[in-house]
Amino acid sequence: MKMDYKTKRFRFQISMFQKGADEIQKHISRIDEILFKIKASCVTVWVAILGWSFSTHNTLMVPLGGVIIIGFWFLEGYFRGIQSRFLISSQAITEFLNNQKKLDDCFNKQRFETNLVYPMTHKESEFVKLKMYAKGLIAPSVGILYIFLSFINYLIWLAL
Repeated sequence: MKMDYKTKRFRFQISMFQKGADEIQKHISRIDEILFKIKASCVTVWVAILGWSFSTHNTLMVPLGGVIIIGFWFLEGYFRGIQSRFLISSQAITEFLNNQKKLDDCFNKQRFETNLVYPMTHKESEFVKLKMYAKGLIAPSVGILYIFLSFINYLIWLAL
């Protein structure tokens, strides 16, 4: 039996939809790994600076620990902002798959909604990107660690 053009196109879209969903999850996981490495690197560098400060009795290096913390905080906020774009795409796919009416319509018409198949490109304005970056900076999973380290760094500086 020969498939018509519409059926071929729909099967291709299904394939691309699956690949897109897989790629989005891979990006989310990869960025999670990067975020963990950023946190671990921050703590490692911060402890090294404090250790160096204590071993050389140079209290002027303790404020440098604060600079290190802020730098890593900004870096993690940047990556968290990037990840949020992929989370939004993943959420759109999940909502589509859980909406029985939209899913039935898609299979009846043999056509996906616009921008749902392989949604790997993100076309946000610079303002939206900046907003995502700011949200990344204040996300509890990001901000709590860096606020805590900053507070500890400040207490150590006061104690010296």
